[in-house]
Amino acid sequence: MHLLIASLLFYCYSDLDSLRALESYLEDYQGVLVVVSHDRSFTDTVTNHLFVFEGNGVVKDYLGSLSDYAECLIEQEKKDDTASRPAGDEEKAANTEDKAERVARMNSIKKMKRDLAKIEPLIEKLKTKAAELQSSIDSSSDQGWTVLADLTDRLNKVEAEIEEKELEWLDLAEQLEALE
Repeated sequence: MHLLIASLLFYCYSDLDSLRALESYLEDYQGVLVVVSHDRSFTDTVTNHLFVFEGNGVVKDYLGSLSDYAECLIEQEKKDDTASRPAGDEEKAANTEDKAERVARMNSIKKMKRDLAKIEPLIEKLKTKAAELQSSIDSSSDQGWTVLADLTDRLNKVEAEIEEKELEWLDLAEQLEALE
């Protein structure tokens, strides 16, 4: 499976439709991927956790995309510039706490956005399934009550799942709005 994915990566970079299809596949892939690419958009789409090899045996664990990490590096450089100026110990401690809070907030915002993006297609799939079940109910009125009862029960379960996912989406959207 990993060999297939590696060969897909090699061959699909030549056209955008194939690249988008590969991104879609990799977003749904439940395993672990090692991605090496010069395409930041691609890596942002398919990754949400980085291991940054800094050299001399130092590996940083970062939750977020490559663009997020680049932003954090820029912020860190700005902090280092301001930290090079003399400041009191209290101010340094406050800056460190502020940075930790900002990074945690940014990471939670990014995670919420990813979760929202995953819920939306799931809701659409469930709605399609509900429409198919409703169509089956409409067309099978002559097959007997047991078939209708089974189809209705399945439809009710799918509609309950749709409602649950919509509430989950709404809750995440409200939390995200409050953080932003």
